[in-house]
Amino acid sequence: MPKLFVCITVDDVSAARHSLLAVAREFSFAIEVIEDGVVFDASGLERLVGSPERVARRVKDLLKANEVNGSIGIADTTDAAMLLSRGGRNTTVNSSEHFASLSLDGLDIERDTLNVLGDLGVRNIGELLAIPRDELSRRYGRDFDRVIKRIEQRGERLLTPNIRESRVSWSFDLDQAIEDFEQLIFVLNHGLEQLFARVANYGKSSDHIDISLRLENRKWHRHEIKASFPTLDRSFWLKLINLRVSLEPPEAAISSVEVTTHFTKPRTDQRGLYAVSRPEPESLLLTAGKLKKLVGQSDVGVPVLLNERLARPFRLDADALPVGKERQAERTSRPVIAFQYFQPPRRAEVELRHRKIVHVRTREFSGSVIECGGVWRAASKWWTADGWRTQEWDIEVENAGVYRLALTNGEWFIVGEYD
Repeated sequence: MPKLFVCITVDDVSAARHSLLAVAREFSFAIEVIEDGVVFDASGLERLVGSPERVARRVKDLLKANEVNGSIGIADTTDAAMLLSRGGRNTTVNSSEHFASLSLDGLDIERDTLNVLGDLGVRNIGELLAIPRDELSRRYGRDFDRVIKRIEQRGERLLTPNIRESRVSWSFDLDQAIEDFEQLIFVLNHGLEQLFARVANYGKSSDHIDISLRLENRKWHRHEIKASFPTLDRSFWLKLINLRVSLEPPEAAISSVEVTTHFTKPRTDQRGLYAVSRPEPESLLLTAGKLKKLVGQSDVGVPVLLNERLARPFRLDADALPVGKERQAERTSRPVIAFQYFQPPRRAEVELRHRKIVHVRTREFSGSVIECGGVWRAASKWWTADGWRTQEWDIEVENAGVYRLALTNGEWFIVGEYD
């Protein structure tokens, strides 16, 4: 299969870098940024695009759409494409006439040598090719062989991709503003299809997607959606996006959409006869999203213990999900005692002897108190009134279990049980 390389050179690479990469990615993922533009491999596009001339027209149209003024060179070697692009013409497909008319300024020739060649009347590649190769090598040394190979289009320069992107983006301006979720999901499905194809070509996956919705009132409505695992399953992401957007719907109709996908390493799965059966992480995340939509975002999450003595010494992290390493952590750390709160607390009758708790009776159990720890205040925030109003003890009841006993306003309650 014949090779085909495209070089685009511009006056200011830093200003046009994003647009140049956008154009190059329409044809290839083998892209090299050079000091004055980009070079990319466009081989194998005969059936999709057509001849090199059609590739040139397509590149020119994309540059115009991205409002970039650049010079295009197309050839079967990277050196020839770069020389043609730097030759100063707007669009040049390699031919013997075009290549022979190129100036020697684009070649890596010392200024003194160029002056000598100019005095001899040699000002372009065609005139230099007319000189015998052996004479050039004897006069200017073996290093000049590299220049000879370039003008004979036998250059040994290889394309070296040097783009290391961490994310890709897609945007779409709607002809008419939309308010319906189904229409939004239809648009996002098209965008994710293109984005995930590009991510897969990089050999990457994604666990983080940013969605920006431009509204009719010219405001932006943004969502940052993260999964606890990388995946390119489009149906999963669409369901997750639908749940998230329905929790925080935009305040006006949507006029444009922008989606950014961040790269990460693909997930490694064990699939086979001896694989451990477990729920799919996609199902867990979608279930959590549905629960947030049902009961509220702040009431669903992973419990995080607080280093305080409170009635409920934990908070819910709504953005976190189990990562699958909890069981391993339990094996390496000391045992953890679980505590179950009773809702509502159970009333109790308490017998004291010499100011010590000796017996407890409830509807569910009764028995002598074997061990007793306390007394503690219900909250470590001593400066609040509630912190001093309730007193608590941890008690072990014979043949019943270990409980937390509380005294509030002269009444006794069993507030929970240790497991």
